[in-house]
Amino acid sequence: MSAVFFDMDGTLIDSETLTEPTIVAFCNEMGVRNVDMDFTQFFGGPWSKVERALIDSYPQMEGETNISARLQEMYHDLLRSRQPPEIPGSRQALVAISKLMPVAIVTSSGRDSAAETVRRLEIDDNLAFYLGFEDYENGKPEPDGYLKAAEILQVEPKNCLVFEDSIPGIQAAKTAGMTVVAITHRCADIEAATGLANMAIRDYSELGEDFYDAISH
Repeated sequence: MSAVFFDMDGTLIDSETLTEPTIVAFCNEMGVRNVDMDFTQFFGGPWSKVERALIDSYPQMEGETNISARLQEMYHDLLRSRQPPEIPGSRQALVAISKLMPVAIVTSSGRDSAAETVRRLEIDDNLAFYLGFEDYENGKPEPDGYLKAAEILQVEPKNCLVFEDSIPGIQAAKTAGMTVVAITHRCADIEAATGLANMAIRDYSELGEDFYDAISH
């Protein structure tokens, strides 16, 4: 391996739990009550996917502008106020890997949320960079974000390892030609994630020293 990329929500921090309250709060703001949706379908995907689903479910939102931007803003406010905990062992694993090769974050959330997470986990010195949805054209499950990260580091995608928790994220990394470790701690479909990824663990406490030896040789 030449580089390792981490997703953020559900992979580094246990923030997928903020998806539902973000969407519900937005719908309430739009005058929609009793929101009935499968919120797990949005885990790992961009806010634009949520926007399309909301317009399909609630046609009165058709014509509203900046829905995705407002969702990101509300999510970011929750991220700062609730401060979701890290996925067990995530910071330790990221720091350990950063001593072996370049590490970056590729998230479907915004750069402001990535910056907040980097600050809270105190991992700025361990990262080459981080990418939010603003930094690449098509969101997960499209591979754009991971391909952009590989391009920045000038490494071959086949030599990149990705930690992901969601089906769209795993699909994005696999389509990019990268090796994927699924984090199933908050995964909405563990069976599908395990089948798609090269390796699956509940959290980073399941990584042994042999794992770090293997990726560095």
